[in-house]
Amino acid sequence: MTTGSHRPDNEETFGEWLSRELIARGYDLRERGGGRRAFAEKAGLAPAIISRVLRDDAVPDIKTCGKIARALGIKTGPVLVRAGHLPADELPTGTTPADISQRDALAALGVYTEEDRDAVLALIRALTSRREP
Repeated sequence: MTTGSHRPDNEETFGEWLSRELIARGYDLRERGGGRRAFAEKAGLAPAIISRVLRDDAVPDIKTCGKIARALGIKTGPVLVRAGHLPADELPTGTTPADISQRDALAALGVYTEEDRDAVLALIRALTSRREP
């Protein structure tokens, strides 16, 4: 990890972005909320690393970005861009629906928890089964 934060023009820092993502997924980031430790365990990282990243005291290295991405259920490329390790124009363009995972599509809609994913998928199945041939 490197010291300091990366803030592209008028964008949130990596720590601000990660905080927002974790809160949206139901992690309680308050001092004694347990969310930092829970996410650190899910990511296979030390809780101190997550705390430093969330405070913008450190920018995660490439390996840590990969672990964070996997724990969030997103692709590593955008996390590397957020951390300043990769320019945004290095990411593939022209993504087709076939390239988007079910998890990524639901996350784009703000659906993060397993329970919510199951509910949305059940609703979709129910709606599509009612279609007339």
